[in-house]
Amino acid sequence: MISFAVFDENGLDTGWTLRHAHLLGADSVVAPGKISVDGGIVRCEPLEPGSTALAVQWEAGEHGALVLRTCLLPHRERPYLLSLELARRQIMQFFVKLEEWGEFDRPPDDPVLALFDQARTRFTEALIMEDTEGAGGSPAQDAVARQALSLALEAGERLTLAHACAVLDERRAAAGGEVNQAATSGTVPPAVGVLVHPERSAEGLRRVVADSADFITLPMRWSDLEPEEGTYAFGPIDRWIEWAVRDAKMPVVAGPVIDLRPGCVPDWLYIWENDYETLRDLVYEHVKRVVTRYRRVVSRWVIAGGLHVSGNFNLTLEQVVDLTRLCVMVARKLHPRANIRLEIAQPFGEYGAVAGASLAPQLYAEIIAQAGVGIDGFGLQVLMGDAAPGRSTRDLMALADLIDRYAEFQRPLAVSLLGAPAEAPDLEATGYGDVDPGYWREPWSPEQQASWLTHAAVTCLGHPLVSSICWQALYDVQSEADMHAGGLIDLAGAPRPALGALKAVRDRLRSGEPLCGLLRPAADPAGARP
Repeated sequence: MISFAVFDENGLDTGWTLRHAHLLGADSVVAPGKISVDGGIVRCEPLEPGSTALAVQWEAGEHGALVLRTCLLPHRERPYLLSLELARRQIMQFFVKLEEWGEFDRPPDDPVLALFDQARTRFTEALIMEDTEGAGGSPAQDAVARQALSLALEAGERLTLAHACAVLDERRAAAGGEVNQAATSGTVPPAVGVLVHPERSAEGLRRVVADSADFITLPMRWSDLEPEEGTYAFGPIDRWIEWAVRDAKMPVVAGPVIDLRPGCVPDWLYIWENDYETLRDLVYEHVKRVVTRYRRVVSRWVIAGGLHVSGNFNLTLEQVVDLTRLCVMVARKLHPRANIRLEIAQPFGEYGAVAGASLAPQLYAEIIAQAGVGIDGFGLQVLMGDAAPGRSTRDLMALADLIDRYAEFQRPLAVSLLGAPAEAPDLEATGYGDVDPGYWREPWSPEQQASWLTHAAVTCLGHPLVSSICWQALYDVQSEADMHAGGLIDLAGAPRPALGALKAVRDRLRSGEPLCGLLRPAADPAGARP
């Protein structure tokens, strides 16, 4: 067993709440285990032997409520101080990224390194403070460790953005001024898109799309296309595709064609949830019908999404891989020249905390990449701040590290869904219980949604393998499968600041202006020395 102590200014924090807690093993893969908290002590009992890391939501002051993690730690009787171990991991991650990103040659007076040096100094001060009572720490030690963590978080995010800006500058220079000419990944150039739910197709919405995006993504949800078995409803999709192809001359990304999440499959399909062979046959026929209908007007397919996440259909590892292979094979046979991607839902893999629940996302991507399935790349869902599973909020360095890990498979990447809400979710209404997803920097608001969009876009596009980003909804919709208040346009039809932020990102990519000119200057965190 491994345990952690959590303090407030008076002693052990007996009222501390455990949220989004999960264990991790090697390679940042989520591991099953039991986690509990009692009297300010977090106890972790992993099901597998070996060193273990804890990830948990942490109130990080001006940085927000973020899911942070410790390093891999050996088991011991005495509790670790949680704030100290979170700071240790953040500092270690900074060193790792300095090396991976080739940033060790930054000048000695660099403000990012100066901030990081302060974080290391505070961490060392906390580390040498003696735990006289064997309780895992003290309020004084915890206070210094929290300062170290805050400084390390700020230094990490600044390094992330500085590195992303440098990469974007290189891509722009290689293109002679316009990032959109630099196909560094060998696929489509960096582009900005938006997902459009096809139910509404007013002229005003079309003008917004044409003015703000390079492409649209149309979700091909089985529940919308075939609500009754054998009866297809292609009308809404047809209208948007006709406008995009004929009038706007805009590329269309279609899919996921197969997505087995709640709200994405028709009710009649559940009859076959325990009959894989019949389910497989139905998937084959559905993919064949959809791709055949749109292959002349759609050249980019997200052929399947989230099959690795355990949900409505309890598929084995072999069945997940087989179904993936089937979807790709059918699409490739019908549309040989198409760009075919797979979408990775919940890419941080929190769902793996339940033993035997599903297939870890990185393992799924690795298996598919090595199995010769024939995909052209992966799409990552980067959704934060929502109560739905897998959408807890992370810092920007954690986001950059996520992209780095999936880039190891040497396949082109797209951020197929990028999103955060314009307001905090109503936890009682969501039905997910007390699972506050946290927030970045400030509580979610229309302005903060726009700020997060800009910073997340820079972080994602700052990786040379990322070919595009796509905001997760043009307008708000109320459905089980979609983010609450996550659209660029609210339910009343009013545009949010995020719409302007997305347009600004797209316009700068087109014009060749530095994208990082959109970033707001960051204030030094509390405890930083001038």
